[in-house]
Formats: sequence, C-alpha cells, structure tokens
Amino acid sequence: MKISTNKKSLTALTVALGFLTVVGTAQASQFDLYFSNSGTFAGTTPSAPSNPNEVWATANFNDGGGTGTVLLTMNVLNNLSSGAYVNDWYFNVSSSLSGMTHSSGITASSVDFGPGNHFADGGGNYDFEIQFNTSSPGNLGQGLQSVYTLTGTGITASSFNLLSDSHGGNGIHLGAVHVQGYESNSAWVAGAVPEPETYAMFMAGLGLMGFIARRRKNGQA
Repeated sequence: MKISTNKKSLTALTVALGFLTVVGTAQASQFDLYFSNSGTFAGTTPSAPSNPNEVWATANFNDGGGTGTVLLTMNVLNNLSSGAYVNDWYFNVSSSLSGMTHSSGITASSVDFGPGNHFADGGGNYDFEIQFNTSSPGNLGQGLQSVYTLTGTGITASSFNLLSDSHGGNGIHLGAVHVQGYESNSAWVAGAVPEPETYAMFMAGLGLMGFIARRRKNGQA
C-alpha cells in the first residue's frame, strides 16, 4: 500500500501547534493528539466524562528517534461513556507511506489510504482513516488499545503533525475521531495538543539547551 500527498508544507505552523519530544539533536521522537468532549465539532458529545476537557482517547506517533518507521498507538481510556467505542480515526501525513502493519492490541477492520480523501463530517479531509468494528469483539472501547507500525521513506513522528484540507464548515484539524455506541448518539471530535503555555516552556527549554551548548563550546575553545 502506498500513499502520497501534495499538501503544502506547514512546518512553521504545525511545529508551533504540535507537542514534540526532543531527543539528542532536537529530532522529534513523538507527536501526540488528545481527544476530549471539548473537541466535538459534530453530533452529540458523550455524557462521560462530565468534564469537557478530560481526555478520553489518545493517539501517539513515535519514531524512536529514527526515520522510516513510526509506531502509532491508539488508546481509549476507561472514563469514556459506558458502551461507547471509537471506530473511526482520521490522520494526516506530509510525505509518503508504504504500508501499515498491525503490531498489537485490537486489529482494525479496515485501513484506507488516500491523500485528502477522507471526510470527517464537516471537519476537513484527511489523508488516511483507520476503522474498527462497531460491535464486540473488535471494537475499540473502554480500556482498549491498538498499535500499528507505519513505514515510509524518511517519515518521522512530525510527518503526521499536519492540518487537514478544508472541507465543510467545522474547521480544519490535526486529527479526528468518530465515537459511537452511547445513548443512541455519536460525535465527531477533533484532536488537540498541549496548551500554548506548554509549548512556550518547551521552546524555553530548547533555548536553555542551546545556551548551555554554546557555553561549553566556548569553554573548550
């Protein structure tokens, strides 16, 4: 399987939006998306958790500090409404993927690649969609996890830190999920990253690391 995309580079914007863990020479090793009721852009939000900012699902892209292979871990937490499950996951990618292999946890019922071809109910078009069963066994409900290995030339975790194409009136997002199975309702929810204050602290840390490195270099001169 292969996917390619012609999206414009949004490096400056997406780096500002993304939460990247730095290893060694500031190479990103992971990128996280968090899903909570506050991100709902269509449908009816789950009744639990009651706090709209409480995270009930996560997606983690981890490249281990290298290139070409990224581990995607999708988690549904135990605080989601009883009976609810997350059956559609939508993501973006800035370069090419050559494949996706199930590593552990729940196996998806389908994986569909196609740059900008996956519509999340007014919340933009995405590059690929991972879909799980809507009945048990096989659905991704409370306390369950699914892990896939993504491969592609030169890809890193930051390759997935990209906004969707505009489609519909519900904005563009870094990722989205479709949650169902509760009170005969469903909702489309956008992924979020840490608050700007967290990113500011992150950048300040990078500046401090650079300052220390320069001091050491000057001291050795």
